[in-house]
Amino acid sequence: MFRAWYDDVKNFGTETPRKGLLPHLGTGAALVTVFVSSFLAAHLADAFAIIVAYGPHAYFRERLYISDWKHDLLSSGAYLSFMGKLVEIPATLMLWAATIYAADFCSMLIQQTIHRNGRWTGMAFRLVGGSTLLTFAAYLYRQGGWGPHPVPLSALIGGAVLVWKAFASISAKSIEPKA
Repeated sequence: MFRAWYDDVKNFGTETPRKGLLPHLGTGAALVTVFVSSFLAAHLADAFAIIVAYGPHAYFRERLYISDWKHDLLSSGAYLSFMGKLVEIPATLMLWAATIYAADFCSMLIQQTIHRNGRWTGMAFRLVGGSTLLTFAAYLYRQGGWGPHPVPLSALIGGAVLVWKAFASISAKSIEPKA
């Protein structure tokens, strides 16, 4: 049922159906999406695991968080409980898939908006998206300890490419039909 619904949504407003797992993202955008969304999904799942295992008061009032995600070490020095681990892994995978498909869906909406409104709209979307990815990469690198990790590296490369494409689209010849 979900697959049929998603096929209808991803082909909204197009004459020929698009095929593939992520039809609105190119290869580079799909890789950046997979890496960056894994970081976001893991942090959301960590918060959800703490809320389920220790209650909302532990997360919101006591500010309990997972300080070392590799070893499930909490900010209090204790380890994440079995119930928390039981929730954390499936939640991470579900949130990761949801954020990847949400990015593909947003890409479809952005492409339709660019197609309707022209080149300057595309430049603005690329500039905002690239700046956001560069800011995210700078935030991660300022924390330290990342090195050549794929998450900040993909955000850095993806952001630089988007900003470059935004400025390159200004000088490109228009491919819009003349009215």
